[in-house]
Amino acid sequence: MKRKAIVLGGTLAAVGAGGWVAWKRRAPWQAPLPEGIIRDVAGAKVHYIDEGSGPAVILIHGFAGSTFSWRLVIPDLARTHRVIAIDLPGFGFSDRGADIDYSHTGQAERIVALMDLLGIQRATLIGHSMGGAIAQRIASRHPDRVERLILVAAVNAVEPPDQARRGRAAGPMFALVGVAQRSPRAMYAVGRRALPRMVHDAEYATEEVVRGYIDPLLIPGTVAAVRRMTTATGEEAPAELSGISAPTLVLSGASDRLITPEKALGLADAIPGARYLVIPEAGHLLAEERPDAFLEEVLAFLHEPVTA
Repeated sequence: MKRKAIVLGGTLAAVGAGGWVAWKRRAPWQAPLPEGIIRDVAGAKVHYIDEGSGPAVILIHGFAGSTFSWRLVIPDLARTHRVIAIDLPGFGFSDRGADIDYSHTGQAERIVALMDLLGIQRATLIGHSMGGAIAQRIASRHPDRVERLILVAAVNAVEPPDQARRGRAAGPMFALVGVAQRSPRAMYAVGRRALPRMVHDAEYATEEVVRGYIDPLLIPGTVAAVRRMTTATGEEAPAELSGISAPTLVLSGASDRLITPEKALGLADAIPGARYLVIPEAGHLLAEERPDAFLEEVLAFLHEPVTA
């Protein structure tokens, strides 16, 4: 524990020093422009992309992700489906307000509200990581709104968070990100270290990918929103997965160290009739790292007849 504290302290100091130097030398940073639509949805301004036509598919990104996370698979999905990719409040180009419900349940109800605004009665939900936990809550609370459910390296919404571990980690994590966020260069350095650990092949984490993830996190208000999100999700009751009736596909990356294949299998076992598949040579960001394999499995599942 003492060694970890020393290492963390050194990391904070290094990032702080690097952040100060970068801050002094910084060029004016401008946030990237949103590519989609921004609407008021259940008390928050929500950014989303709406492409294609046909049966609806809603893409829900993971923690610290955005619509950027789905850029490689949206075009192919939109050939046969209406694809809605959403930025959850707190991330991407959506709201970061202090009065927003950032719990997974609140995010789930906001997606249902967006479906209502868009005239979508039923949709296939594809949720990655944290977005998978939110999709599970929609499927369990609103079974009549979910045609199919696809969970990609998904957090299990049944497992309660480890409050002690979260409490120990939250303060230093927010301090680190808060310091780094003062400088785009420092945040890019954090991204260059973190993203290679999320994939099977570290070469995937190119500068384009790093910037695609980091730039939205530099939008003011992100750290405060994530703090509120951590508190809100830590107080939630587990979801009721046994009540999910939609046909479900659980996808796992064989090299995923965050949501391991074993954890993904446990999630599939908790959902009645769920199918479980492992994609080789893929880590946690499997829809990006292996888009062809991802699309092959997802499109086959989407075109299967739905059994009553």
